[in-house]
Amino acid sequence: MRTLLTLTVVGILILSVGSALAENKRPESGQMTVYQPQVPSLASHGRATLKISQMYLDIHRINLDATARERDLLAELALAQDDDLVNRLVYRLERLDTNRQIDVLKIRVRYARLAGRYDEAFTLRREILDLMKADIAALM
Repeated sequence: MRTLLTLTVVGILILSVGSALAENKRPESGQMTVYQPQVPSLASHGRATLKISQMYLDIHRINLDATARERDLLAELALAQDDDLVNRLVYRLERLDTNRQIDVLKIRVRYARLAGRYDEAFTLRREILDLMKADIAALM
């Protein structure tokens, strides 16, 4: 029992010292950090560059546009006083996520077809139809 208590105290001390040292090593909020490889053979290759495919950039643009559209609609909704306008804005906000999902699927279909993955493109188009059917069913 005494050994377990001693090991627990030593473990807590090691963790607290490690945390305290890590606190001092944090970069400033405006600083950028650069990965420095620890293996010398990797250091000779230089810095690594991350290349993002155009499909992911297109999807990111769609997400940014949807976020901006949502922000604009919420601002309009906060100022709206007419019941009809409020209903139209709420309807557009409800459809925003479905429209974003459909746009992302359309991008994925396009790139699947460009890569010759026609089965995947067919499956994605079926997902688009399922989303549209679910959206229509929600209206009724």
